[in-house]
Amino acid sequence: MYKVFFKESCFLLTDNQNLLKEGDIRWVHRDFMTTKNFIYQTLEKGIPFKAVLYDEDPEDLFTIFKSCFTYVKAGGGAVIQNSDILVIKRLGMIDLPKGHLEYGETMEQCAVREVEEECGLKQVSILSPLDTTLHIYYRNESWFLKKTYWYRMSAPSGQSFIPQTEEDIEEVLWYPIHNLSQLSNQTYPSLREVFHKLQTEA
Repeated sequence: MYKVFFKESCFLLTDNQNLLKEGDIRWVHRDFMTTKNFIYQTLEKGIPFKAVLYDEDPEDLFTIFKSCFTYVKAGGGAVIQNSDILVIKRLGMIDLPKGHLEYGETMEQCAVREVEEECGLKQVSILSPLDTTLHIYYRNESWFLKKTYWYRMSAPSGQSFIPQTEEDIEEVLWYPIHNLSQLSNQTYPSLREVFHKLQTEA
């Protein structure tokens, strides 16, 4: 199954017919053009939704879904120190540092670079893969689908933070992992799942 977020809404792409009843919008894939039209019409409704798309082959369904957008990849991370996680505030929302993959980079290199740049840290290193998220956004009259690869990370203690203001980052701060659920209303739906995973595995 694939879960793709759009603001407070989401698409579920599945081969489980039982999940169809969980959506307030349901769609059974038959051909590319009708499914593409369904996706765009759903996005343009302007109201929150949970849309469940069904096909016997979820991998094929995701390939079709992905082809409806400009597909981009990004890397980011959760820097963990003791029982705290490093979070940023960007445009008033709690977020984790992340950014687009640049030409010639591995995803791990991208994630480390973005965390160091956005937070002003040095010697950031990856501990392990954490999660991946998918979300849709609209920019410059085009629809984009972004896949973000998240990693658990570490960094030497005692460093001062330098928020990357040109990326609209207002603040960098430590936050207790066991309190992450308290940030649900201040962050993005896709990140709520990452926070939940961090909290349950802490």
